Amino acid sequence: MSDTATTNGQSTTDGVTEAWLAEAVVAESAEAIVVTDPDGIILLWNNGAAKIFGFSAADVVGQNLDVIIPEKLRARHWQGYQQTMLTGYTRYGDKLLSVPALHRDGHRLSIEFSVALLRDEADQIVGISAIMREVTERREAEKALRAKLSELQNRVGSD
Repeated sequence: MSDTATTNGQSTTDGVTEAWLAEAVVAESAEAIVVTDPDGIILLWNNGAAKIFGFSAADVVGQNLDVIIPEKLRARHWQGYQQTMLTGYTRYGDKLLSVPALHRDGHRLSIEFSVALLRDEADQIVGISAIMREVTERREAEKALRAKLSELQNRVGSD
């Protein structure tokens, strides 16, 4: 039976605090977990992000997200980001988004992600967190299946 207590508002089980658990989940997650400030500057970049995008935290913390956003999508991204900071609202908070991204070596990735606005005690946005998964292989397989289906439909339609 485990010992559960509350210390300074942090519940603990056998000495493991919620804060420690949260830090461990972020550090050990295979998914990329990235947090940016209201200006889009990277504050947190976990090991999952390093594996997916090829940049270490030391490479990107303090930079903006342009390091992983394809150039042709940057203007649209920043317009939406700034709108979210102005309004305090994102229509993507409860949706899984699929977008292209860039790896450090320049190759294109397909990622899916969800976002959450991070607010302080005064309800001011202090950042945005994104949890991302790399799905390039699956997207390529889906594309190949769609092409094959289209080819088969064209054959049946021409008979």
